[in-house]
Amino acid sequence: MSTCSLFEYVQENRIPRSKILLSYNLISFLEQGEKVVYYGGERTSIGNDSFAILCSGKYLMTEKLPLNGSYQSTMLLFDNSLFNQFFAKYAAVIDGLPRCGVKRNTPFAVFQKDPFVIAFITSLALIQVKQTAFAEQMLELKFEELMLHLLGKYPNEILALKYHNQETSADLEIRKAVEQNITDNLSLAELAFLCNQSISTFKRNFVKLYGENPSSYFLKRRMELAKTLLIHEHPSEVYLKLGYENHSSFSKSFKQIHGVSPRQFKSEI
Repeated sequence: MSTCSLFEYVQENRIPRSKILLSYNLISFLEQGEKVVYYGGERTSIGNDSFAILCSGKYLMTEKLPLNGSYQSTMLLFDNSLFNQFFAKYAAVIDGLPRCGVKRNTPFAVFQKDPFVIAFITSLALIQVKQTAFAEQMLELKFEELMLHLLGKYPNEILALKYHNQETSADLEIRKAVEQNITDNLSLAELAFLCNQSISTFKRNFVKLYGENPSSYFLKRRMELAKTLLIHEHPSEVYLKLGYENHSSFSKSFKQIHGVSPRQFKSEI
């Protein structure tokens, strides 16, 4: 699965209380029926007027059908890298939020659907109906949009989810350095310096977090960002924003990842 995926879930039969292992984090927008979640001695019900964010892990769940019809839910699944990427990107904002009343080990949270969320669910349906080459990137942006809305309205609940998925301080420093310098042409030594680590330690921890070496990861992220920028901008404008000193190097990197030059890609949009 990619970092973020969208599914429409329909169930015609009542699901009794079952053991569920979530390999990915889940946002469940219930449309018809009722979901009951059991965790750590707590019982939480989710109806048509609410939705839930559940961190990956083990749960007991029951799915109840409505009086007439099937159980229906729109599900947005995302991995921890996207979750932690969000918290790293907005670390400066999050650090300024009050911490009183925040639970430290809450793996899920239930929220009421407000007008913003209702419009958000509609926009997800439009993305699903009209699949494009940028569907994954659009879903990642939609995830960030929803999280910012919830962070502003329910800071304690979102911070509780953050603490549940808390990584080591060293890991968070790496993610902050990556997210804040994704378009800067920093060397491996400079990134390691920002994280107060040796080059070998930084590289080892980076591979543990991202599953690939820094140069490969930064190249892929920049070229994904390049695709998005090229929709509205000329290649000669994009390469400078991505930390390249000349268009030739940018074009070579773009072709290495996408198989075509920036100009060819732009002409085919």
